[in-house]
Amino acid sequence: MEARIINIVNYMPEKIVDNKQLWAVLQKEKPHGDKLKDSAFFKGVDQRRFASPDYTSEELGIRVLNKLLEDSEFKANQLDLIICTCIFTDTYWPGIATAVQQGVGANNASIMNLDTSCASFLTSLNTANAFIKSGIYENVAIVCVTNFISRLPEFQKSPRSFVLGDGAIAALMTRDDKPSIIASFERSYGENYGLMRFEPDLVEGVFHNYWERGCGPITVNFTREMVKKIRDNALAVVPRAVLACLENAKMSTDDVNILITHQPNQMFLDEWRQRIGILPPRTHDTLAIYGNLFQGSVAVTLADGIEKNIIKSNDIVVIGTFSNGGDFASAMIIKWR
Repeated sequence: MEARIINIVNYMPEKIVDNKQLWAVLQKEKPHGDKLKDSAFFKGVDQRRFASPDYTSEELGIRVLNKLLEDSEFKANQLDLIICTCIFTDTYWPGIATAVQQGVGANNASIMNLDTSCASFLTSLNTANAFIKSGIYENVAIVCVTNFISRLPEFQKSPRSFVLGDGAIAALMTRDDKPSIIASFERSYGENYGLMRFEPDLVEGVFHNYWERGCGPITVNFTREMVKKIRDNALAVVPRAVLACLENAKMSTDDVNILITHQPNQMFLDEWRQRIGILPPRTHDTLAIYGNLFQGSVAVTLADGIEKNIIKSNDIVVIGTFSNGGDFASAMIIKWR
């Protein structure tokens, strides 16, 4: 038995945030003296999408999965498993998978909430692939929801948030005699745990944990040291993962039609492409129009490439990403249907 990706779609919130316009408004309200605002770490994004307050995370998940089912001419009650990954659930509770399952009427499906942060889409594909090949499940849907930056009004005022956007994707994987996944690679780097954190801001110079009364609004407290360490980690682990995946498949970069990587900023995209050895036009990203969507970035870009016919039938697509400042890396080679 083999597993094949039948379809993948994205669902992007309607609200567009233009970074130039936002910067002009913020400068009128309160001029910024942020020493990191001109760092290349936060560059490359012209506009992004905001989901909240128009959508809860579960609503985004339901919308994108319904879109996938309709586009694939597939019925919800045919699904055996729904794998969900979500940045910021609607309540302090681990995952939205049961809400999405109920919302689309997938009454025969089990669920799984999965999280390897920005690598979650690839880990979900690996998980679905294993379930289908083992015979446990036949039809698996993967849902990735990013509903993060639009929920952090204080952090939105910082230029350091200007690379972040919201959105959702859904993919359908089913039993077939033509496998989609040629090879995959995943590895954890525990020494980098905790480098990047979403945590409360200081309140009058005092830090309170998020479970304590009086904590500040959630933010990412970037420092120069933190940015440098994340940069060093990312530029090392993503090319390493992609090249290891190609080696596992006994393929070279010449065999690749399209390279898609995570898209934190333009600097990373350019450097990864150079180090891997795959340059435009054999690359695709949606950084300028959608920004960094965490675990949704490579998935949204893959769906975008398919929709625009940049990725064609029988194309070899290589995907590479990393998580949490460098504590996890993942790569995958897919042959598109």
